[in-house]
Amino acid sequence: MPGVPDYEFDVAPSFAGEDRAKVLPIVRRLEELGVRVFYDEDHTAKLWGSNLVDQLPEIYGKRARYVLMFASKHYVAKKWTNVERQAAQARALEEAGEYLLPIRLDETEVPGLPSTVAYLDLRRHSVEEIAQTFVQKLALAQHKPAFTGPALVTAEAVAALLDDRPRGWEYLLYIGVVSRGLRELDDKYREHFLRYAPRNGRVEHGSGIELIRDRNVQLSEIIKVAIETRFATSVQEAAFGAPGVDGDSQRIIHFGKLFVQTFDEILEWARAIHGTSYALEQARIAARVQARFADRQLLAMRAVVEDLRKVAGTLAERVTIGEKISTSPQDHLQDFDINMPLVFEVDPELEDEFRQALDRLSG
Repeated sequence: MPGVPDYEFDVAPSFAGEDRAKVLPIVRRLEELGVRVFYDEDHTAKLWGSNLVDQLPEIYGKRARYVLMFASKHYVAKKWTNVERQAAQARALEEAGEYLLPIRLDETEVPGLPSTVAYLDLRRHSVEEIAQTFVQKLALAQHKPAFTGPALVTAEAVAALLDDRPRGWEYLLYIGVVSRGLRELDDKYREHFLRYAPRNGRVEHGSGIELIRDRNVQLSEIIKVAIETRFATSVQEAAFGAPGVDGDSQRIIHFGKLFVQTFDEILEWARAIHGTSYALEQARIAARVQARFADRQLLAMRAVVEDLRKVAGTLAERVTIGEKISTSPQDHLQDFDINMPLVFEVDPELEDEFRQALDRLSG
């Protein structure tokens, strides 16, 4: 994969000679699983006569993707393990992801290693568990998809996703489309909460009471129509597929665009209010209060997308290592809530403020 360094070894165990009998079964099991392991006794001839002060930092600092550190009382007492540890820790400071993977053999604390770093423990985890966990870690490093996390919002990420189509790709595609669409509306979204919109050329000369009533109906209809038609269960199933059936990429893209379109319709509803000029100051005040009725719905929809992004940040990694992810609409709530949030409630304080504005306008 472009951008992923090419390492000579997948892992280099760092351990004290006194712990070799505990380490060797893990090394051999990793090799059986196809992992390229630097194990010192397998490289005796190559290391013979070389300057270990130069060779060990090179191996543990540059030539291995990961270092397995077998932490024990013997480990912290040895000169050469300290050389290996310091090289690995120096590399770990430069790495964005995990590089140094500690395995406890006893309760000894390793100098320079934060107590918050997650360990495996050979007293609690079997050789097989440690080996399989490492294989999963390696799979993530070697095949981390281009469509994870924030990258979901790019067209390239969507194209990569449609090429690979891992399990759960339907939801990643949906999240990518929705995230990208909402990002394009960021300016409008921010302006809404600044209570600003460019003048639209419309002037309201009267009290605006009828217009205010019409706008209340319009906002309710925007949300109701989205719930009853765009986000109906049948529409979701047609896009994401029935149980055991792949989704339809074009329908998923369209489904995501409908979410974005609804979000934009609500923004435009409020934008029309802010962009209108009002001859009467009381009409302007009442209209501006009414525009804030969109706040809760917009915030709720935005929160749905943020939650989806968080799930997507882990989903791509989970499917990469083979975790079974449901792709049926009936089960999607285990990990995803792609439904349109329905928020008709108005903040009581805002509702009271609006009522007072209408009373002043009517009076």
